[in-house]
Amino acid sequence: MYLTTLPFYREFCVRELSNRAGSDLSILSGPSQIGGSVRTAVSRSLYSPLGVRFLGKAAMVHSGGWLKAFRAQSVIVDLNPRCVTAWGILALRRLVGRRTLVWGHLHPRSGPDSPTAALRRRMRSLASGTILYGYDSVLPAKRDLPHQSVWVAPNSLYEAESLGRALNSPVRNSVVYVGRLVSEKKVELLIRAFALADKTGLRLVIAGTGDQKQALQQLSVELGCASQVDFLGAVTDKNDLVDLYSRAVCAVSPGYAGLSLTQSLGFGVPVLVADDEPHAPEIELERFGGVTRFREDSAEALARAIQVECGDPIADLAGSELAHLVKSYYSAESMAAGLHNALLNIPAELDAQGWPARVK
Repeated sequence: MYLTTLPFYREFCVRELSNRAGSDLSILSGPSQIGGSVRTAVSRSLYSPLGVRFLGKAAMVHSGGWLKAFRAQSVIVDLNPRCVTAWGILALRRLVGRRTLVWGHLHPRSGPDSPTAALRRRMRSLASGTILYGYDSVLPAKRDLPHQSVWVAPNSLYEAESLGRALNSPVRNSVVYVGRLVSEKKVELLIRAFALADKTGLRLVIAGTGDQKQALQQLSVELGCASQVDFLGAVTDKNDLVDLYSRAVCAVSPGYAGLSLTQSLGFGVPVLVADDEPHAPEIELERFGGVTRFREDSAEALARAIQVECGDPIADLAGSELAHLVKSYYSAESMAAGLHNALLNIPAELDAQGWPARVK
């Protein structure tokens, strides 16, 4: 595997994949994505580091491991048009007839009609197969390239045994946001909505880091709700997250939704999601329930959604059933199995809609 980044949330997937593949697997990774907000942070024993040179905000070129990537029986590279090295590996291995797979989102967040979507299709056309983050992307991928093999490595965070309804606390009195504090996540909207909502006995808990943290803290002061808003910084330990979600009535994704859906629903906590945003493929989890939409960019609409959710919280039994579905299909084991099967060229067992047959 020749990758641009392995963030901390890939730890359990990479460990499981390494256990499955053993010494046959080599993982090489660069230090970060363009911009640096997503950085490699899995255990150093799990991968070999690559050098990188960023060409402004447009592209990146990696150094190291080229010969190993060229010689390998099968290689996985990122489905990322900004990675010049991935293009080179795809082109060279195609010339000599060696098997190369691309892994990532089928389309950019701006959608299938964006300029870079055509570049992703071109990368896929050079590859021997595609590994996707979500099941709903399977049919569009097959329509684009009908004869190409497709696998799903559902974008997951934790091993199955860690997931389940978080029941440690007898009191649920918080609204939770877990994620980066950057503009596209629209955490400012959440703070404004919380300031408008009936906050009696309620707290807003924000876990994450980013360049907007100081401005968001100042906003909570200006809106008069700072005493009820907790900024925890980064929370990555699963036991700390269990504790956080055990006290949550709901979680909120005020901007585009991604892995936060998998995380919240995996702990049996419902999520409020903006209606019209360029959501990541994880939005497909909506079919399991536990997701409530609100009008995008409207603090008033989000405030109403918070009040409704807090006035009628999900029952523990319903939360446990919700967590069980995520545990069954979006665990680190499921993600590792998709990657391992792709490397071994084992056909994916999916139904006519692109989902595992047992998912309804």
